[in-house]
Amino acid sequence: MTSTTVVLIPGMLKTLRLVRIYGFIVERRDGLSYPGSNQPACPKALAEKMVEGGWLMKQGERYQPTEKGWKAGEAG
Repeated sequence: MTSTTVVLIPGMLKTLRLVRIYGFIVERRDGLSYPGSNQPACPKALAEKMVEGGWLMKQGERYQPTEKGWKAGEAG
């Protein structure tokens, strides 16, 4: 079994910080947004990479931080 490493980039850190503030982000047509926002916080493709890397977990239309995601969101 091969394991891929997903490197955390600055755009991911911004998203993780928003997830730490709001507790989750919501999947919308044009990307993922924090509650009450019409502007996307990040594109779906970036969120999928964050799920693959273990920073977020998807539950329905919500993306919530994992333990790894909480710690990474503290950075910076």
